[in-house]
Amino acid sequence: MSRDRRSLADKIDALFAERWPAGSRAATVDVAAFVARVTGRDIDRQYIYRIRVGKVRKVDGAVLEAIAQFFGKPLGYFSATSDDEVAAVLRESRLQLSGLRTIGDLTPEAHTELCGLLEIARQVLGDEAGPER
Repeated sequence: MSRDRRSLADKIDALFAERWPAGSRAATVDVAAFVARVTGRDIDRQYIYRIRVGKVRKVDGAVLEAIAQFFGKPLGYFSATSDDEVAAVLRESRLQLSGLRTIGDLTPEAHTELCGLLEIARQVLGDEAGPER
């Protein structure tokens, strides 16, 4: 299974383009209002826009989950989704998860959360590696 290598910003921008193919002046306002309501945080349209264009790269999980919810996508849309990929990343990164015998032992929610954490780890490790990676 091939991996979706688009950045978080590209994935979010694709959601906007899918929802509003002709564009919408109110799009980021609508998303920000929804995210603010769901998370109980002060989220404005500029923050959503900065996420969308890649100026904010580390997005809080609750905010990301609310964005996914707004567009009717699972949180896993933003990260790896296959068990094979999760297993490969665990092998490649030499991560050891105490008590985890197989990926199949995970609930769907735990699987999604693990995928999100692995994506964050990939981004952080990629940032540390610099441009030569």
